[in-house]
Amino acid sequence: MKRGPLLALLLWPALAGAWEEEQALAFIVAHSPLLHAQRAVVAAYRPPGLGRQVLEHTSVFVRAASGTSSTVSDTGDTTTAEPVTVGIQLNIPLASPREQREYAQQALAEATKIDEVRGRALTDLAKLRELEAERAAVGERLTFQRSKADWVQDRIKKGYEGDVEKLWETAQRQNAEAAAVKRLDLLLAAQRRQVAHHAGAQWRPLLNYLSGKLKRLPED
Repeated sequence: MKRGPLLALLLWPALAGAWEEEQALAFIVAHSPLLHAQRAVVAAYRPPGLGRQVLEHTSVFVRAASGTSSTVSDTGDTTTAEPVTVGIQLNIPLASPREQREYAQQALAEATKIDEVRGRALTDLAKLRELEAERAAVGERLTFQRSKADWVQDRIKKGYEGDVEKLWETAQRQNAEAAAVKRLDLLLAAQRRQVAHHAGAQWRPLLNYLSGKLKRLPED
């Protein structure tokens, strides 16, 4: 009996679905191009902090003061000048209701987009789980059919079974399950890529995680 392929198939249910849904979702939300764009908009609408307000609303002024001043030089010449006042003017307005309203609207838009991104990702992850479960079930059936074929063939060789038709039927079932495994492997690869591309430029680490090549996703 060939145990190499059978061992791989027996291990498949343990390997399938080893990823965690919340970890994948958190990674997608952190790296989604759509959410990156919305965060930039929110940052642009955020009311300025104290430091920025000081820079934006500070000005230097020079103005004439009341009265005059006179100075007498060593030669006896008298000079009269009007004094000036030099200073820094600081006028920091409070964030206007309009600024606060626009910022709140953009923050709400970000929260809405996060829900949308999570919803689409959850749908794709659920489909991935479904395919993995189907692949595990088909893999177990294929394991059984292969074991049964080996058992029937061994009994025919030893003279316990004389009906070769049984071996033929078992082989046909085995081939059907093997074809189903190949089809599901292709569907799983495509579905993993679809989920991974929710993470934009960081799609490859997510793909490796969903494929079981990474135990944990990298943290920023």
